[in-house]
Order: sequence, then C-alpha cells, then structure tokens
Amino acid sequence: MNDVVIVMDESLPRNRWKLARVHETFPNDDGLVRKVKMAIATESLDDSGRPTKPTVYLERPVQKVVLLPPSDQVADQGIPTKEPQL
Repeated sequence: MNDVVIVMDESLPRNRWKLARVHETFPNDDGLVRKVKMAIATESLDDSGRPTKPTVYLERPVQKVVLLPPSDQVADQGIPTKEPQL
C-alpha cells in the first residue's frame, strides 16, 4: 500500500495517464492481488499545494496500472544523477 502507480487509460496517449497512490489491495482466493483501490492525483491545488477538491478513489485491475518503484530500489543504469564536476 501507498505505492505510486500510473493508471493506464487506452483512450489517452501515455503522456496523459494519471498518477495515483494505492490505498487498498484486494487479493483473490489464491492470495495474489488482482485489484487495487487508488487515490487519483488532482490537478486542482491551492497556493500552498493542498488539494481543493475531495479525493477521488478508483478501483482497477492490476493489469491496468504501472507500478513506479522507489528510486532507492532502482539499480544504477548509468544515468547521471549529479552535475559533472568541472
């Protein structure tokens, strides 16, 4: 829970898919998670960065979400993360 995911939407191009945070998981009889309840990111924020609208929750099958791993769990793939020293 609290994983950050991208919600797939076939009606939109990939760069328009929304971010969400997993709020609840629903395991099947076999113990594997098949569905998740997510809080969808909002575009309506006040001046202090707080949402101005109530949180919207969606339930989607796990096949329709893309899990974003935390940066500390991603292996170094040769992508520079710091400015080069001159």
